[in-house]
Amino acid sequence: MGILGVFVQAFMILLSVIEWLVIVWVIISWALFFAAQTSFRWRYKTAFQILDQLNEIFHRMTLPFLRPFRRILPPWKTAGIDWSPLLLLLVIFIIRGILAYLYGLILFKK
Repeated sequence: MGILGVFVQAFMILLSVIEWLVIVWVIISWALFFAAQTSFRWRYKTAFQILDQLNEIFHRMTLPFLRPFRRILPPWKTAGIDWSPLLLLLVIFIIRGILAYLYGLILFKK
């Protein structure tokens, strides 16, 4: 059981990292969108450029995980709203629940 527990924990940590990357990217992309709509873009050029670079970094890190969901629901078919981060987080939540349930069954098998 020891090696299985290590793999389950490692997979759970990987899911947590992906989840946090997506959450941080969504928040940064919202901040960038609203900053671009105001005078923040011209008043604080350096801060806006840093925000833009952070957005690009997190976008590139999350893109491989979001791409399958964007194929299912492309933003141009959903009134311009990108639902892929929400779908990815939902799938991660479901996978975590199933994995925890199965691991509990295996661990506490009588």
